[in-house]
Amino acid sequence: MHWNRSRRIVVVAVVALVILVSAVVPTGDAVARAGPFGLGLDLWLHALAYAVLEAAVLAAIVGSRELSLPTSALSIPVTAPVVTAYGLLIEGVQLLVPYRHASVADAIANAIGAGIVLVGWALYVRLR
Repeated sequence: MHWNRSRRIVVVAVVALVILVSAVVPTGDAVARAGPFGLGLDLWLHALAYAVLEAAVLAAIVGSRELSLPTSALSIPVTAPVVTAYGLLIEGVQLLVPYRHASVADAIANAIGAGIVLVGWALYVRLR
């Protein structure tokens, strides 16, 4: 099925909104448990959320056949820094929420999740 530009943008917006909402609701101790490799489950969830956001952004840009949407080689590498900047913004929002806290580790996990998807996409494009 061919998705038009509006639908792809809506997917990006929905993923970004889900991340925002999950960043401001109380989580309790559920995410305080350890995940794989001894890292906190919350770090894995951060990386996963921003990997999904990066994938949605790449799909919105790369999946376009419309000339008005930027698909140049310069626009693709910018996606991970933009997604990471959104993560920093969300960490800043958490500073305003009394029962949440901002974390450098969370911001790094966000960047890693976005970066892994961008690198994976680049490898896929190069190898296909």
